[in-house]
Amino acid sequence: IINKIHPEPLKLQKLLYLAQGYSYAFYDRPLFNDDLEGWVHGPVIPSIYRLYSEYKYNPISLSYELEELDQDALDVLNYVIDNYAKYDSKYLEDLTHNQEPWILSREGLDPDERSDKTISKESISNYFISDIFQPDMEDWN
Repeated sequence: IINKIHPEPLKLQKLLYLAQGYSYAFYDRPLFNDDLEGWVHGPVIPSIYRLYSEYKYNPISLSYELEELDQDALDVLNYVIDNYAKYDSKYLEDLTHNQEPWILSREGLDPDERSDKTISKESISNYFISDIFQPDMEDWN
C-alpha cells in the first residue's frame, strides 16, 4: 500500500483494517497477524502507528523492498487500493466508525476516550463475511 499510494498514517491504518476484513471475506484468513485496536479515530495497528507517527498528516514518502506476497494477498491489497484509496482519511475514518468491529471495541467508552482494546479478529471476520455475502434485505428493494 505504501509503495503504490504513499498514504498518510491515518489513511494507511484504515486501509490495513479494510484489507484485513476483505481477506477474511474473500479467503477466510487474516492478511496479517498484528492486532488492531479501537482507537478514537478508528482501527489502528499500534506498531504501524509508532513506525509512521512522525509523518503526522503527510504522505509516507518511503518505498520498500516487498517480501513475496501470495496471489490472494495481492488480490486483497489491490481490491482495497482500487476501491478505497480514492477516499481521504476522514471519509475512511467515518466509514470504520460505522462498522461493527470498531463499534464493539469502543463499547462503554466516551467518544474521545483513549483505549487499547483489541478489535477481535473474530469480529472483523464475522462482520466482513456477513456484510459481503449477506447484504441487508433493504438493498434488494
